[in-house]
Amino acid sequence: MVRNSEREQVWQERVAQWRASGLSQRAYAIEQGFPVRQVGYWVRRLTAVQAAPALLPVRVAQEAAEVRAISLRSERGWTLTLPGDVPASWLAELMQAL
Repeated sequence: MVRNSEREQVWQERVAQWRASGLSQRAYAIEQGFPVRQVGYWVRRLTAVQAAPALLPVRVAQEAAEVRAISLRSERGWTLTLPGDVPASWLAELMQAL
């Protein structure tokens, strides 16, 4: 009796031979004397096993927030433009000084 792992190994070799032959699955099955559906089944089964998703290492990085400029305009006509990432405490001190 052929075990499942042995049967799978045999079909891995047969599928590899089919791929190397350049024939269609149907032509290969007929040439080798295999049922056409059986060849298709093993091709799908072995391809699904090989194409199983693998875990990939992922590094999660915090996305940088869009930094917008802060513009202060006085009634006297001057404008002060500051980067958007200015610390709030510094900006508060500046506003008090103005």
